[in-house]
Amino acid sequence: MTVRYTPGQLRDAAAVPPETYRHWKKALAPLRRDTRQSPCFTAGDLLAVAVVRSMTRFFVRVGALSVIAEELFRLCNDTSWPVLERSRMIVDLLDRRIELQPESEDVDLDSPALVCPLRPLVGQLRDALLTDGEPDQQRLNLPPVPLPSRTEGHRQAVARGRR
Repeated sequence: MTVRYTPGQLRDAAAVPPETYRHWKKALAPLRRDTRQSPCFTAGDLLAVAVVRSMTRFFVRVGALSVIAEELFRLCNDTSWPVLERSRMIVDLLDRRIELQPESEDVDLDSPALVCPLRPLVGQLRDALLTDGEPDQQRLNLPPVPLPSRTEGHRQAVARGRR
């Protein structure tokens, strides 16, 4: 059974503000399948949105990514997360091509391309999806206290009972 995410869950997991998501929906066809609040997005879709967010942070316009959007979402949905996590995505906007390359291989490019390491993005999404949003419980730093031995404690209790 495939887990489906609502548009709000997609935005939260990928750290995309609502205004940005509305704009991206106009530019990226795979995001237009939004049916209000019903769950319709997969984990691969979340990763594809995280890749788009990563690239737009480096001043790539989302409109420029529209030419590879279908392939980006398909690749993120058809490839398992363990494989994606150990890969980098090579995006050639001029030739409208995307490919995965193992992170252990050297990048060898013939033309300008965007290189996006996927390990950090998969890790961030995994953390966002597996945590409930609550902060971890704080540790109580209490000093060690010596406890009386059982026989000593028994003698004290008996002594208190006699008084």
